[in-house]
Amino acid sequence: MEKHYLKAELEQAVREDPGIVDFIEAASLDGMWYWDLHNQEHEWMSPTFWTTLGYDPAEKKHLVSEWTDLIFEEDFKKIQQNLEEHFNDPNVPFSQTVRYKHKDGSTVWIRCRGMAVRDETGRPKRMLGAHVDITDLIKSRETLKMLSNEYEKVFNGTQDALFLIEILGQGKFRFIRNNRSHQEQTGISLEQIAGKTPQELLGTEGGEIVSANYQRAVDAGEMIRYEEELTLSGMTKIWETTMTPYMDADPPYLVGSAMDITERKKLKDQLEWMANYDDLTELPNRRKMMQQLEDAVETSAQANQSFALFFLDLDGFKEVNDAFGHKTGDKLLKLVAERLTASLRKEDFVARIGGDEFTGIMYDVICDDDLFVRMENIKNQIGEPASIAGKTVDIRASIGTVIFPNDGSDPEELLNKADKAMYKNKHGK
Repeated sequence: MEKHYLKAELEQAVREDPGIVDFIEAASLDGMWYWDLHNQEHEWMSPTFWTTLGYDPAEKKHLVSEWTDLIFEEDFKKIQQNLEEHFNDPNVPFSQTVRYKHKDGSTVWIRCRGMAVRDETGRPKRMLGAHVDITDLIKSRETLKMLSNEYEKVFNGTQDALFLIEILGQGKFRFIRNNRSHQEQTGISLEQIAGKTPQELLGTEGGEIVSANYQRAVDAGEMIRYEEELTLSGMTKIWETTMTPYMDADPPYLVGSAMDITERKKLKDQLEWMANYDDLTELPNRRKMMQQLEDAVETSAQANQSFALFFLDLDGFKEVNDAFGHKTGDKLLKLVAERLTASLRKEDFVARIGGDEFTGIMYDVICDDDLFVRMENIKNQIGEPASIAGKTVDIRASIGTVIFPNDGSDPEELLNKADKAMYKNKHGK
């Protein structure tokens, strides 16, 4: 191949003007050396060779022994081996990263490269080389490695289930990795999650659901928090997840942190159920009844509709308890709750508000005649004799009713009027 004219021109300029070599050294290198392989103690070293190591070049002679005392012993052995390989085969490059002792006692990392100048027979006669000080680079790598190690300790040491997600754009995402806690809690290993899209990991439907949450974090540009129910490795759990976007990173990514709140959620639901439902009959209690009544008043008023409220009290329940015992009394209450529920429509509401007292809301009651028909149906279903623990028990009840809005519009007022109507019917028998 014909030599480029600019390269030929540069070579000629170097021969004619030694200042060009000085410029190349000063601009891009931290030392040059030229070695006589026939007289191996002789080696010319540029001034920067020594200033890089903290020495005044005037103090140093151009001898190999001047620097062999400064290089680390194990690195010197590597240089000797590499030189021998390069002398024997010009296709083997001479290139080593070695350590020198600076005059102040610190370590200087040098990238040392060289090329043998050979005679017409191919035997090495001279060696030309260059040094580049890479101490700052090595320190930066060590710092980065240290930070990386610290990051790994934090990433895998926390109890939170952490996972990283690459933002691909247009609502697309790809998992990068997950930490040890996430692997243990989800049963998903690093090998299973790395490089997968949510759809590949969770299936199309599950992947689309979680991707929508990831996109919400991207759109918000800040951390979001939400609850989600996921089935992972055959286990269905409820997670409280935080998702934080890092849009300025290259590539942009999300950091997810998930906490298993399944048991906490169960406990919360259990406490909420206990606060709103009767343990014996599993019907809503007085608290839940008042909430429902308040909602019924509000929604019916807005829709210009009516509803009926009934208050039911069992007749002779104390006598049943006294005659047959509390267990029989409890079974009777449960049976009444079942019959009441069966006598109402799905959209209606019934509750046990205490003792042997029940209340219910019947929607879309148009008039008194409509209410009478529906209450007769309730009485008939409840009034059927019951066989409890081998004992036949007659079930009788007194019922009072009111209609919203005819009989009032305040929930407490409606309940009190229904209670009074029940009391009147009970003592008017």
